[in-house]
Amino acid sequence: MNKRIIISTIASFFALQSLNANEVKLEEILVTTATKTQKSIDGVSASIVVITKEDIEKISATTLKDVLDKVPSINSQFGRFPHASALSKGSISIRGVGANGTLILLDGKRLSGETESPYEMSRIPASMIERIEIVKGSMSTLYGSDAIGGVINIITKKNIGTYQTTLDVKYGSNAYSQAREKNANFSTMGNINGFKYKAYASTLDTSSYKIDKAYKQKVINPNTGAEILPAGNPQSGKSGVLGVTYGDESTVNTTGVSLEKNVTDNLTLGVDFNYFKEDRKGQYLGSSQGTNLNGMILNTPVKSKDDNSRVDYSAFAKYYVNDDLSTSLRFYESYYKKRNETTPINFAGPVNKKFSANVKIDNIESITTYALNNANLLTFGLDYRKETRDSAAINPNPQSSEFVQKTIEYKSVYLQDEIELTDSLNATIGARYDDISNADSKATFQAGVVQKLGDNTRIRANYASGYRAPDIAELYVVAPLFKDGKRYGSEVINAFKTSAYDLKPEKSDTFELALVNSFNNFNSEIVLFKTIVKDKIESVPYGTGGSKYYTSENLDKVDINGVEVNLDYKFNDSFDTTFNLTYLDTKDKSTNKELTYTPNLSASLNLNYKILDNLSSNLALRYIGKQYEDQLNRNKVDDYTLVDLGLSYDINKIFTLYGGVDNIFDKKVNENVDINVGTYYFAGLRAKF
Repeated sequence: MNKRIIISTIASFFALQSLNANEVKLEEILVTTATKTQKSIDGVSASIVVITKEDIEKISATTLKDVLDKVPSINSQFGRFPHASALSKGSISIRGVGANGTLILLDGKRLSGETESPYEMSRIPASMIERIEIVKGSMSTLYGSDAIGGVINIITKKNIGTYQTTLDVKYGSNAYSQAREKNANFSTMGNINGFKYKAYASTLDTSSYKIDKAYKQKVINPNTGAEILPAGNPQSGKSGVLGVTYGDESTVNTTGVSLEKNVTDNLTLGVDFNYFKEDRKGQYLGSSQGTNLNGMILNTPVKSKDDNSRVDYSAFAKYYVNDDLSTSLRFYESYYKKRNETTPINFAGPVNKKFSANVKIDNIESITTYALNNANLLTFGLDYRKETRDSAAINPNPQSSEFVQKTIEYKSVYLQDEIELTDSLNATIGARYDDISNADSKATFQAGVVQKLGDNTRIRANYASGYRAPDIAELYVVAPLFKDGKRYGSEVINAFKTSAYDLKPEKSDTFELALVNSFNNFNSEIVLFKTIVKDKIESVPYGTGGSKYYTSENLDKVDINGVEVNLDYKFNDSFDTTFNLTYLDTKDKSTNKELTYTPNLSASLNLNYKILDNLSSNLALRYIGKQYEDQLNRNKVDDYTLVDLGLSYDINKIFTLYGGVDNIFDKKVNENVDINVGTYYFAGLRAKF
């Protein structure tokens, strides 16, 4: 696939726009993430992808990662966090902005966790998801920092007052009985004396997936970086092969409950509680000290064990004053406890607990909506957020496992106006001001219009500014091993990094123009977008040998230009198809090089065919284009195509049997760009009462 294919596809797209067809009334799709009000997707000026629970069931997804892997213009990037396991943990990047620029929300709430959220995709069970709303482009005007590239809002199943219970069990394994996965989910909802309740539980158990890697150990003086030869440490120069973990052995248990009641006709109160417990094990190439051994041993096999948990709870009140005015108040807290122990394999050494942490997010948000008149809907918001991180990884002493605490506070106010200018033209404008405790205050703006051109066609235009404040790791981390060196936050000063760097928040401007059409059973959309990121935060290397380290600095300017084409067609009640294509042209203006791990072209084709009334099939093809894995664009990763097949059989009105094969043709994928276990078989049984 290349630019000629893009041009051909776009040409075909415009040819299809000229078809004469009778209009068919399509089911209206309502979304909330783009404006924080319930709004028809046809009236939203930003680009939105909506994934429904029916879409999730078609692909038999187990976790959020299974779902997002198949969304166009969203790509996994491996983590830049300083633990040895970073190259086996993926984070999500939207339109090439990077993993730190994607804000993941659960029912509109932030989750406490790791830097870049590398585990979240495998922690959230697909069975609890009602739908996912993905807004592409900066959403800082409504959500503040971290939404510079877009927002992924996972909306859990809501109780509308009906009784329903679902059970789902699934088992999968690759062709070599590795990466085994056992999953069981339960959810129930109902109404007792006006109390709407929902409860769910999920357990996911996985075996490890390993790839053999040759290694050669190196020993350095941790204070000077000088190499220590075998005479000074017998581990120096020792080599071997390690089965490096690229899929953890893990057990993740998740449970939650929510209650909601209409106290009066005007007042609704609700609470919810979520908890997960997680155990992870793996072996990686890392660093360690040895008992009675001189120096720090680098590139050595280590065992890593995680015992993690998170508690999320919230309470809200919604008050409807009248048809024109309503207000809500919500408080939530998310507390994440990570306990990591890393020990050497080749020799006796101390247990390293440096990458343990406590992370807490406290948030209070008030939203008021007011219909000023028939043409203006105002949304006014106040937001206070406090993020606290206790971690040994930010302790200036690299040998210490004592926690150091850092806190960031955000105080925000925003105002949005949704304007109906005419029957065929509407606009959305918004502004936000954030006061940040560890950075300069920021103001962001958004403005967009949607113009209808007849009954079937509309044009969208949108502008949004955004920002991302540096995270605590980028500012303060002290890690003895990162890639082929060490990693220090911009504020760190030591024997290797002798001065602090004034790390500025990233700033972005996103421009977007889209043409959307609906004819009969055919829907099409073409989007042109441009994102300019100033002061983009990247990891920059300094020094050589044992003195080499990486630190966070600002790039002067990054340009991202792109095209998205989305087509879907329903041939009949038994057969429908969707096609998505994204082309990205990214450039770091200071070096004139492309951004790393950003494929120039990605595409997907999904075919859903009902073979019989109770037997359905899904065929998915995903193409990921070439991409670079280094900032100097020396190492280019080849493109690849994955083919997945799924089948679903309704035994009766209660039970559904499903199964399938992912990566049918066992396509080998570079482990530096994707965690792929080869051909993967799965089967499951779902019951709905």
